[in-house]
Amino acid sequence: MNKLKRFFIIYASVFAFIWIGYGLFSVVTGKPSANLILGYGIAFSIVIFAASWFAYWLMGHYKKVDKMAKDILTKK
Repeated sequence: MNKLKRFFIIYASVFAFIWIGYGLFSVVTGKPSANLILGYGIAFSIVIFAASWFAYWLMGHYKKVDKMAKDILTKK
């Protein structure tokens, strides 16, 4: 696994752990809107993992995507 992919995985995991952990803490301590906080944490975690995966994929295919964009923009 290369360094960039490892960075994306660690980055996403840290933020997912923080948000889900805070949501679970809210549920256990009975804070107001605890289930909403937990749901937001889970949704945020899914989105950040998807964004990290997409950024890694895009960086791996940037030459192909750049060429496709240039072809689309130069066609008249």
